[in-house]
Amino acid sequence: MTHDEMARMAVRVLAQHSARKAVKDHLRSRGVKLSYVPLREINAQAKLLAQYPEIIAEARAKAAELGYA
Repeated sequence: MTHDEMARMAVRVLAQHSARKAVKDHLRSRGVKLSYVPLREINAQAKLLAQYPEIIAEARAKAAELGYA
């Protein structure tokens, strides 16, 4: 695997992680207990959110800090 491929993968993983965290935080702020929400629903919402330019930019910055840029 080349360094560029690893960098792209790192950005994708970090974006998904940030998106899942944002979805969970949003649900918590609305008073929803996370154990009542199916994980597939959280992941589906996070998958859509991970495509937002702001999330991708944040993930690129984190990947650069980790040495993947």
